[in-house]
Amino acid sequence: MAQTKPIVRKAVTAAKGGTKYDLEDKNDSAHVYFMKGWDAYKANDINAARFYWERGANCTSDIPSKFSSAFRYGLMLQNGEGIVADQDAAFYYYTKGSANGKPVGDVDATKNVAAYYENGMSVKQDFKKALEWYLKAKAQGNKYCDADIARVKQKIAQGL
Repeated sequence: MAQTKPIVRKAVTAAKGGTKYDLEDKNDSAHVYFMKGWDAYKANDINAARFYWERGANCTSDIPSKFSSAFRYGLMLQNGEGIVADQDAAFYYYTKGSANGKPVGDVDATKNVAAYYENGMSVKQDFKKALEWYLKAKAQGNKYCDADIARVKQKIAQGL
């Protein structure tokens, strides 16, 4: 019988303070890179954090840490934190981190994709696509999209 990697599976509810990371394989490279990135970031080692999050974002697995690594690396690219600012590359990593709105994706990455469409950053301004992405972020559990959704709906209603 083939031996498989252990997967940590705890029943977690938001009321108990659990996170999506409680349900993933703790030995997966994406998770390891994500956590090493956080450790480096907290230690103010920006270059190491960037290194680890870029590696985590490009892992082949499809666990939440991969998508969160993509978000964190995208944020560094957007802000020029430890790397030359590159809005196009940031948009690429936000899109990657969003997992196209699937539950496993990073809700902040998904919201940032929406903001890029709303503001015409690295892509043509498109309020319908922005709305689509804000709705995906809300469906993923982002609690801060209601005002964005209302604002974009108003712009669409105004024919903008």
